[in-house]
Amino acid sequence: MPKKPSLIWAIAGLSLAATMGGAQAETTALVAYLTGRAAIPPNDGNAFGEGQFTYDSDTRRLDYLVTYDGLSAAQVEIHGPAEAGQNGPVLIPFPTPDSPVSGAIILSRAQGAELLEGKLYVDVHSEGYAKGEIRGQIERQ
Repeated sequence: MPKKPSLIWAIAGLSLAATMGGAQAETTALVAYLTGRAAIPPNDGNAFGEGQFTYDSDTRRLDYLVTYDGLSAAQVEIHGPAEAGQNGPVLIPFPTPDSPVSGAIILSRAQGAELLEGKLYVDVHSEGYAKGEIRGQIERQ
């Protein structure tokens, strides 16, 4: 009979491990506020925008909705990894520059980690600002 408590503890341990494994996956809400002051180089334009994101760490799916006003965009992209005030390469070009820009993509594990660390940003380029007219770092809400 002494093996029954051991079996109970083994089952409890496996159950706890399974629960903890599932607990690591999370859905995170993120936001980016797009302004000319955050662009590199900064500008005093009147354009502005916002990006709303939901990231599922289990599936690595990033749902996005980016809206902007006050400019005719030529490109809308996610760049990184880079801190605020630094430039990074294009990671994700959105298929259309027309506001609102929405959809979903699957990130690599590295991109997901960079997203959650605040190292990705949205950049909206226009004819007058080829390097980006408005920009916003993607941060947890």
